[in-house]
Amino acid sequence: MKTDAEKAFFLEHGYLHVQGVLDREQVDFYRTEFDRVWEQEAPRVNQHKLLKYQSFIDLIEHPPILERQQAMFGNQTQLLQYDLLRQDADSNMPARSWHRDFIFPGDRPHSINTIVYLDPMSHERGPTCVVPGTHRGEEYPPLDRIHTSLPGEVEVLAEPGDAVFINGSIWHSGGANRTQGLRRGIFLYFGWWWMKRYEHETDLPWQAKAKASALRLQLLGLKMPDRDVHQYDPTL
Repeated sequence: MKTDAEKAFFLEHGYLHVQGVLDREQVDFYRTEFDRVWEQEAPRVNQHKLLKYQSFIDLIEHPPILERQQAMFGNQTQLLQYDLLRQDADSNMPARSWHRDFIFPGDRPHSINTIVYLDPMSHERGPTCVVPGTHRGEEYPPLDRIHTSLPGEVEVLAEPGDAVFINGSIWHSGGANRTQGLRRGIFLYFGWWWMKRYEHETDLPWQAKAKASALRLQLLGLKMPDRDVHQYDPTL
């Protein structure tokens, strides 16, 4: 959402595919970091584990990611959740698993699920799929079609270093990895500052708060961005 064209596309369709939010060197670095942290912290690598590592602390402020959140949430941008997700080779997962994260219909998002890809998302590797426009309204994906393709679906055929920004209300699904390689993605969920952080009952790691800037504390939901979080400019 760094340009008017990006913002218009995102608001209209409910998602945006952006190429090259990480360059080739950064992709190699985060592949190494992903594998290292996964080995140490799996089976579930969430915000309470990722935010112990400086490389992943730095990523939440990476300009090509953060600036697109701020284009929607302005000074009230908050990190709601942070995860590593991995599928091994030849996964037995279903081809689709349609869902929506929120039922808050409308053009403007309450949350944006941002997926940074570390592996090429071919049809066989199980790319993220979306049904454009379904962020509006209150319908869920049809129960009898949860694990099948849907009319109008789009496969996001991302390359390593690309990201997709997804309105939390859109119908979306991961795919099944049918290749002999890994399917690795870094998931950063952003939203309004007045929303509760996912898994808010557990404190964040001390490493995330050590020598933290005001911006980082705000992104972590620890520093109020303004004197009144109920006031914001809806034109941002």
